[in-house]
Amino acid sequence: MKAFTNKVVCVCVAAFLCACAQQDAPVPAEENTTVQPITETVEIVEVVEPAAPVSTDDSTPVSAPAPAEKQTQNTAAPTVRNTAATTQTTPAKTRNYSREELLAQLKKREQNLKTFQTDFSQVSSYDGVEINRSRGRLYYDFTRGLMRWEMLDAAGTLTQAAVTNKKEIIILDDAAKPVSTLSWQDWQKGQPNQALFDIGNYAQLVSTHRVDVTSQDNTQAVLTFTPLEKTQNYTLSVTLSKTDFVPLALTLQADDMKTDTQLSSTRTNAPLTENLFGGFFK
Repeated sequence: MKAFTNKVVCVCVAAFLCACAQQDAPVPAEENTTVQPITETVEIVEVVEPAAPVSTDDSTPVSAPAPAEKQTQNTAAPTVRNTAATTQTTPAKTRNYSREELLAQLKKREQNLKTFQTDFSQVSSYDGVEINRSRGRLYYDFTRGLMRWEMLDAAGTLTQAAVTNKKEIIILDDAAKPVSTLSWQDWQKGQPNQALFDIGNYAQLVSTHRVDVTSQDNTQAVLTFTPLEKTQNYTLSVTLSKTDFVPLALTLQADDMKTDTQLSSTRTNAPLTENLFGGFFK
């Protein structure tokens, strides 16, 4: 190849110049003419920079297959990385849980509840026709057995509230002043919010209800409770988060009456203000 020939010529010339220097002889004009082609040869070496060097004969360049090999490796590498990413897209928490596993997680969650607060929106319908739509907030203090229930208008303003110790319930006006006191058992009959009032006690329904897993996906699972007592004709469906097993939604179906409740901004075991329950129950 030219590059190799040029290097040999350069080495020979360097040796010749070194010998002349040792004899302190002046450089003849003829030797100067020999140096000129060497300078041109160095320039030619700098020009030879293609990725696949071309030889002076008709043989195939030795380095020619290298670009094709690199291209094949670069194409294969992203495929390996994409395959690894695909196999890790399903986290362990999204697996399907059995009925027993869900009930065990629900029981564990409820046993550790000290406080519970949530916003709710509710739609009641009779025979498929909507008859009521409401929204509000719910606060539970399980350590004292107290609950506060608030109703809000479309603008989020308080219109009515109630506090109870599950023995009696005190109805409050929009200024939080007591209006009336009723028996808890009498008041809750016919209330569309009954599913809300059982928050924290769903696991206890197992002894008196048949429990089925009626649906399940990657984020949530639905447990449906059906009374074992034939005289009670209703079903309660509780949608649980599969991340922390906190209720996300409730559906109570009793004869032709159906109430769907969606929970949001839920917080568990967060501190509650001292005057939230009005100091009515000691």
